[in-house]
Amino acid sequence: MTADLTTTAYAILGQLALQDWTMYDLARQMQRNVHYFFPRAESQIYVEPKRLVARGLATARVEKVGRRKRTIYAITDAGRQALADWLAAPVRKPPALEFEGLLRVFLSPHGTEADLKATLSDIRSDIAGLLDLADRISDEYLDGRAPFQRHVLTRAMLHDFLFHFGDLVDRWAERSLAKVEAWPAQDRRQRLDAARDSFVAGRRSPRRGPDDLLDTEPEWPPERTG
Repeated sequence: MTADLTTTAYAILGQLALQDWTMYDLARQMQRNVHYFFPRAESQIYVEPKRLVARGLATARVEKVGRRKRTIYAITDAGRQALADWLAAPVRKPPALEFEGLLRVFLSPHGTEADLKATLSDIRSDIAGLLDLADRISDEYLDGRAPFQRHVLTRAMLHDFLFHFGDLVDRWAERSLAKVEAWPAQDRRQRLDAARDSFVAGRRSPRRGPDDLLDTEPEWPPERTG
């Protein structure tokens, strides 16, 4: 593995391993897939291929189309080996989430309920794009006409993740919006009960059975002492 290559470089090598690309088509391909799980790679799409060429991991050839010239990038044997070495190495970075809408929800106590509702509505509108794309890609693979149908086994795993991630975000935003819209008709106790239910539902495995909760539930939120 080439130690000083960035993850973005490997992302682009992976695209070049599929086929040769012009810069324009490479950017479109990145927008179709890598954009949804490693978007930072897109910011270097017009710089990184030239670096790979300089390292001998890719080549660049110029072709004429009518009166116009275009540069086509291709992976080299050394590039394929670097990519293979990277794929064989342990994962260096754990899963991470960068989500502006979630940051706005986190900071929403400093704004208004109207702001919070607008944020949640925007999140649903934005994630609809991913879900629409997931539907189109699903149809392509089911019909046998996807551009890289030969990679169907691993593309199915990727689709599984992205669809369920998009569905999770959409359902979460829908539930959250419904809770905020219910606040005006609720008293403080009802709001706290709804919040407590969210924490209970969010536990991977309950520590007590439902019968244990019938008559022994402590007051929530607990009183602060000291």
